[in-house]
Amino acid sequence: MHRFDFEERHLGTPIRLLLVNSDEARAADLARQAYEECARIERAYSRFLQGNELAALNARVGEWTEVSAELAELLAFGEEMKRRTGGAFDLSVKSILEGWGYDAAYSFVEGTTGRTGGMELDDSGVGSGAAARVRLSAPVELGGLGKGYAIDRVGAILAPLGNFLIDAGGDLLLRGHDVNGEAWRVAFEHPMDITQAIGIFEGSGLALACSSPSRRSWPGRGAGATRHHLVDPRNGEPATGMGAVYTQAETALVADAYSTALFVLGFDAARELLAADGRPVEALLVGPGGQTWRSEGFVGELFTS
Repeated sequence: MHRFDFEERHLGTPIRLLLVNSDEARAADLARQAYEECARIERAYSRFLQGNELAALNARVGEWTEVSAELAELLAFGEEMKRRTGGAFDLSVKSILEGWGYDAAYSFVEGTTGRTGGMELDDSGVGSGAAARVRLSAPVELGGLGKGYAIDRVGAILAPLGNFLIDAGGDLLLRGHDVNGEAWRVAFEHPMDITQAIGIFEGSGLALACSSPSRRSWPGRGAGATRHHLVDPRNGEPATGMGAVYTQAETALVADAYSTALFVLGFDAARELLAADGRPVEALLVGPGGQTWRSEGFVGELFTS
């Protein structure tokens, strides 16, 4: 067996594929298919692109709009996450981020900040051939779950190989074993110093995600003000009650969405949600002061406690 490494940039981040197989041509073909799928998802749903399906939906806020079954499914998942997290997860933060200057040009020049809103989804006739319809009261974006969804789609394409690791900017999906026949071994990036690790994961069969402002933060308006991409939809401000969140789940979609939601909730409320919700994910929480807490089933060795 051999390990074949591939890397392309999609969805705003480098996506690295580590594929273990004896057939290089087969590995290369599946990698090509995987990157084509990433490009398709980005073309359809990136909030930074004009003329795609997401842009068309956002251009008709307040109106019933037909959407694809795929987008309807993603929006429905987002609404369920919003319900489960008491509004800590909300797809309608688009106008807030863009008001802070986190726009297609990455201008980081602040302007008028919008508000979050609600969503009505009618997919009652989909099974009989009718299209799903959505009515928004505020524009939406898929940043809290889109990368996780793409990772799962790539994982389905690579499934015939059996042994692979997908790394999309630190969010991972691991299957099978490495080229030595051993469990995959990856580091948990330290939230305060991205050149260091806070711990090590060794295993397979899981998706891992991380939410931290360390890689996407910028100065805000006013002395000492800081913005980052993890918005608290409940008050329209950057979330401040957490240092970092690491999640583990069966799918990257769930790991990705919950890492965002738990970060926004803050250290204490995140612990409460994990207990009350029957732990849909396992999680390691790092509080704003560096304190840590891990759920019982979280897999990994920490270098600090």
